[in-house]
Amino acid sequence: MKLTSIILTGLLLFPAASWAQGSEPATVTGATEAKFLPPGLTAGDQIEVRLFDFPDVGSAPLRVRVSADGTVRLPYAGVIQAEGLSADDLQRSIVQALKSKEIVKEPNVSVDIISALNLNVRVIGEVRLPKSVPLFAPMPISFILSEVGGITGLASHHLTILHHSQEAPTSVDYDPDAPTSAAMNVLVQPGDIVSVSHMGVFFVGGEVLRPGVYPLGGAVSVGVASGLSGMGVVKQMTLLQALTQSGGVTQIAARSKMHILRTIDGKREDIVVDQVKLSKGEIADPILHADDIIYVPPSYIRMQTNNLFSTAIASLYAGIQVSHLP
Repeated sequence: MKLTSIILTGLLLFPAASWAQGSEPATVTGATEAKFLPPGLTAGDQIEVRLFDFPDVGSAPLRVRVSADGTVRLPYAGVIQAEGLSADDLQRSIVQALKSKEIVKEPNVSVDIISALNLNVRVIGEVRLPKSVPLFAPMPISFILSEVGGITGLASHHLTILHHSQEAPTSVDYDPDAPTSAAMNVLVQPGDIVSVSHMGVFFVGGEVLRPGVYPLGGAVSVGVASGLSGMGVVKQMTLLQALTQSGGVTQIAARSKMHILRTIDGKREDIVVDQVKLSKGEIADPILHADDIIYVPPSYIRMQTNNLFSTAIASLYAGIQVSHLP
């Protein structure tokens, strides 16, 4: 019992000490407050403009780049400010310029963006291909996720959209196995950042065959612990599934006094589970949470019995060896 208390106390204190060492807030010097500006065209971006009312310009679109001063130069319309504008905004500016020159009463103009530095969406976190996705107009989150290959098996199914403005972040619950139209059609704006969070891990220690850190979504393994292939095969990891993932308990495990150490609101809770009753279906199989610690203590009686048995076997073997001496 003393050995169990010592080990259990060590597990309780070690994570707290580790967190304490890394809990000091980082200090950034020389930083200035970020200014969130609406995403739009910037120097170097390429656009195509069609001026349908001017046959002499030609039927093909005019392909122009935004100059270093943020403007574009067009026939008849002249110099138009394009910095920070969307395609629709620039189209309206061109129309207004043509009207002000009294060249055409109702100009027919179209603007298409070919490439734009600021008009994209960054997708980070647990997706298969984290990258920037070009986006010139609002699109549903389902389109953005399809462009990055979908989420990985380690994703928590909780997405956060950080907007390129002062607007509060948008939280989306997205389950690829049971998608809803409400979640799939949440709009993402150019300049946004889509973050797909990690579902977390759990820890297994003590009298198990393979102690370690495991993904909460499980991992496919055959005989031994596998690599990252097959992650995310379990939606809600339970204690029995976690013990199976870690190879099961040893012969001297105290199966009736397993511990699930869980932190809730900064306080550590110790949930004691009887695996004997659990295996018989007499009690519910607990669902694990992110960062849970499963500790399987040794049984003092089983340890002593195992030691006595080992000593008896060793003595018997020694006696047989002595009896065969000449």
